[in-house]
Amino acid sequence: MILIGVGAFATGVFSALPAPRKDFAEISFADTTVIAEVADTVDARAKGLSGRRSLPEFNGMLFVMNDPSHTGIWMKEMQFPIDILWIKDGAVIDMQENAPVPAPGAPKNSLPIYHTLAPADFVLEVNAGFASAHHVRIGDRVSIKLHGNVYAYAQPNEDGEMRLAGDMRSLPVGHEYLMDTQRKRALQGNNFQVGDIVSTSDHYNKYAITYKSGDLTISGVMNVPKDAPPTSGFPVLILNHGLIAPPLYTTGRGSKREQDFFANHGYITIHPDYRGHASSSPNTAVHHDFYVGYAEDVLALLDAIERSAPPYMDVHRIGMWGHSMGGGIAARVMALRSDVKAFVLFAPISADVEDNFFELTPEEIRWIHDTYGPAGDPVYRKMSPIEYFADVSAPVQIHHGDGDTSVPLSFSQKMYDALKQNGKKAEFFIYPGEKHEFINDWQLAADRALQFFDHYVKNQ
Repeated sequence: MILIGVGAFATGVFSALPAPRKDFAEISFADTTVIAEVADTVDARAKGLSGRRSLPEFNGMLFVMNDPSHTGIWMKEMQFPIDILWIKDGAVIDMQENAPVPAPGAPKNSLPIYHTLAPADFVLEVNAGFASAHHVRIGDRVSIKLHGNVYAYAQPNEDGEMRLAGDMRSLPVGHEYLMDTQRKRALQGNNFQVGDIVSTSDHYNKYAITYKSGDLTISGVMNVPKDAPPTSGFPVLILNHGLIAPPLYTTGRGSKREQDFFANHGYITIHPDYRGHASSSPNTAVHHDFYVGYAEDVLALLDAIERSAPPYMDVHRIGMWGHSMGGGIAARVMALRSDVKAFVLFAPISADVEDNFFELTPEEIRWIHDTYGPAGDPVYRKMSPIEYFADVSAPVQIHHGDGDTSVPLSFSQKMYDALKQNGKKAEFFIYPGEKHEFINDWQLAADRALQFFDHYVKNQ
């Protein structure tokens, strides 16, 4: 009997570039998906989730049973109840719902052992109530994306039996970060909710907002002008903030000047916090993801407001601004979507993902090369928005200071050149001596951006 200690998955925010010691798997049921930390070694299975304090929604732990013998699960050092699902041949073969927390001080030899009589390939642990809430039952089909393979039902053999098919669909390493993969994804955003007023000024009210990005909840802030809205509603600007360490980040940080300025000039401004920031759901990425996760949150915001926008918002007049990392996110969006009327980028990171390795440690770069391919591997071209600028349909305005020591000016020059080579409408302004945060020339850059948005978004 194999005893697996279980506990809770930490709720602390994952950093964008944590130590690459953990793997995650994607487990899909009929109506939902779980992101689960993988336990695939003897030590990892023995420790499990023991000693942890909580488990985020739609997260779990997946035990990979190298020897799919009868498996026993106990609740040693467990601090909250869980559902336990045994999986074999692409199906749930047994379940234990609401396995309770041991009584305080209970001796180890008194803890119940939960097990299944049939061998299992995987054991999945999730929050108690998950199976009931999502109508998971014994016999339900399930797919598991793990280490580049999809483990799910294959076609039945001649005897009508289903079998595990680890090679039924081979996925290239890093496939989830490819531009083509993002282009093919179904709409991910919905449930745009406007909360309480958090502050007010003479010209606008600031509201807390949330929306869904897939299974994640993303927080943010929205400024709405106090004037009577136009017949079609106010035009909208989405403001993408730069890289700020999640422990230091507070909602709306990184575009405060722009939120105020554009709202004072008749725009609704929406600032998404991204996953892992402020009140958003935790970021489940455990490795550098080329900022794809944050970009998906911005793409989901477009989906969400187009599906459920309030009547004072004109979803047919949307522009996008981004600073630094947020500019790189905007560059990804502009190669993927045609429903944004104009883009303004302040000191953006590169649209070539390999350029952005400059800010990583040698250990992080080594891990990326070991995982996805050596420097110059074609996979990085397929991840890079700049390779897809032929698909950009909106005009782009770029601003960068030549005194910027955080993001090289050459990144903006490279982006501008690629846009022009593809015949796109683009403007590029260089500010002598200006730093990354636009201190001296911010007003000039903001005025130019306003004129640009007024022309292409407001249609003035």
